[in-house]
Amino acid sequence: MNSRDEPPTESPDAGRVEPPGASNRRFDGPWLAALAATVAVWTLLYAVDRAFLLPETPLGATVGFAHGYLLAPLATATLLLDALSLAERRVVDLGAFKWLYALVALPAPPVAVLYYAHREWLKPDDSDLLGGP
Repeated sequence: MNSRDEPPTESPDAGRVEPPGASNRRFDGPWLAALAATVAVWTLLYAVDRAFLLPETPLGATVGFAHGYLLAPLATATLLLDALSLAERRVVDLGAFKWLYALVALPAPPVAVLYYAHREWLKPDDSDLLGGP
């Protein structure tokens, strides 16, 4: 094991040809759509959990687990990936705000609405921004 960056002797992608529209961006994806879907499902489950279910019942525990331990971290991850995608495409860099939104989104994913408003406020006039990666 060494700490120096040495070029590999043979590149595994040496014979591969990239298609014309391919990009080398790491954070491309439909993050905004995934964030909206995740927050919508989290909100629905949270409302059902608070209004109709008891935590002592198996269904109540399952719904509580789903919105608290599955969907909230998923919303946080998609929020961060969307922010990183925007920065990687050099559209807008939210800086430390992306981490603040992520920390707040962990217990309360609907903060994504504020994130979206901030994102739209900072972006330049780009009509293709919401159209895809």
